[in-house]
Amino acid sequence: MDQLVLDLSPTPLPAFDSFLSQRNREVINALSAEEGERFIYLWGEPGCGKTHLLQAWIAHAERLGRASIYLDGRQTHLPDFAREASFIAVDHVDDLAPDDQIMLFSVYNSLKELGSGRLLMAGRQPPTLLSVRDDLRTRLAWGLVFQVQALSDEDKLAALRSHALSRQLSIPDDVYRYLLTHWRRDLSSLINIIDLLDRYSLALRRPITVPLVKNVLQTTTPES
Repeated sequence: MDQLVLDLSPTPLPAFDSFLSQRNREVINALSAEEGERFIYLWGEPGCGKTHLLQAWIAHAERLGRASIYLDGRQTHLPDFAREASFIAVDHVDDLAPDDQIMLFSVYNSLKELGSGRLLMAGRQPPTLLSVRDDLRTRLAWGLVFQVQALSDEDKLAALRSHALSRQLSIPDDVYRYLLTHWRRDLSSLINIIDLLDRYSLALRRPITVPLVKNVLQTTTPES
């Protein structure tokens, strides 16, 4: 019988370093600046890496010891206590429910009046094309607005190799290539499946190979 083992190694936090596309260097510089624009909106096609950047931004804030919170507009309502954080990331703003749009508008205004705190938001379209409240649409365009350029396959491969190295994993290139053609192609999903393969590899005491990947993918459903 295969013995299951606990994965006691900490999962590396998302990082800007693993988002290696030079086409988005200006975005990363703005997000990592200690003093800069307090309100930033990112937009781009699904899978281009917006969620990874928001989560890396929150991880960056945690490393600085700042109170931070990441909120996904598709999965959770925006709590009133979110305004108490210094770094607030709101993903998928185009999917916010009407009440959550009101809450985000209120949070934006509160931060503006306080003169402190930072707010990072992301959606599929630029502010002017978003199907949200008119007053919120206006606020989203007040700060810096960046289009996140999609990563190339080589960018994704480099990011996956970097992530595997951070977990001290030895993964052959044919595994990465297989994942790019048989799994979701956005960076966050690809990194998550690498972490899942790591746990399966430890539990089954098998190296991470294409046959193992095929077995794992047969029992794993990508999130919609």
